[in-house]
Amino acid sequence: MTIPVPGTYVIYNIQYSTLDVDLHWANVTDGAPVVGYIYNESTQNMLWNLQVVDEEKGLVQLVNLAGNNYAGVSGEIDGSGVIGTSIETTFKLHERKDGEYERVPFLYRVSLGSNNTLRIQTSNSELVWELPDGNNFTEIILSPPISFYDNQAWQFIPVDGN
Repeated sequence: MTIPVPGTYVIYNIQYSTLDVDLHWANVTDGAPVVGYIYNESTQNMLWNLQVVDEEKGLVQLVNLAGNNYAGVSGEIDGSGVIGTSIETTFKLHERKDGEYERVPFLYRVSLGSNNTLRIQTSNSELVWELPDGNNFTEIILSPPISFYDNQAWQFIPVDGN
């Protein structure tokens, strides 16, 4: 499997492709929700530094540039929220379907459909990130993976310099 190279990314949902992963209001308080929000290039809330922990296993950490805190989870049960936290949290990236991860230019935000997308999974369970609906400020939650759910698939778009 090929995972994204270390660097800064905007992460957007495949089903709700106008919504990106956003640390709500760049809140640095542990437990602040990570939500889906329409892309806003003037904020760092939506910029995530991907740090590779173990490339072979697809293990990564995501650090928000605005808050300088990690993406984490409020618990590891179905429906738990994805949150900002000071605790280093590791996730597993894996391909939703067969195929390699494909980088696309940042300026051309074109959905690639269900191929070339990744799931973001907790490292201790089978649960994956899911964006339940297409509304701004919807909290990203953990859910059991369902192969055809595009709201559980994510694309990493590199920001300048990757």
